[in-house]
Amino acid sequence: METIIESAMQTPDGWRVEVVRRGTTRWYRIVHGDDEIDWLSIAGVHRILADAGVDLADLTEAA
Repeated sequence: METIIESAMQTPDGWRVEVVRRGTTRWYRIVHGDDEIDWLSIAGVHRILADAGVDLADLTEAA
């Protein structure tokens, strides 16, 4: 089964949040530099970004 990135948002300094889907399962992925954290809930995304000092308001739609 193919993994699809449905949408993504990113900050100017390189934090990227992706909405990922495989079949009927959806989750979030954070990518920053060479680091990738996969299989996150939205709560996990909020926590990780907040811990890193990333303001969610800085995220904009990525191509």
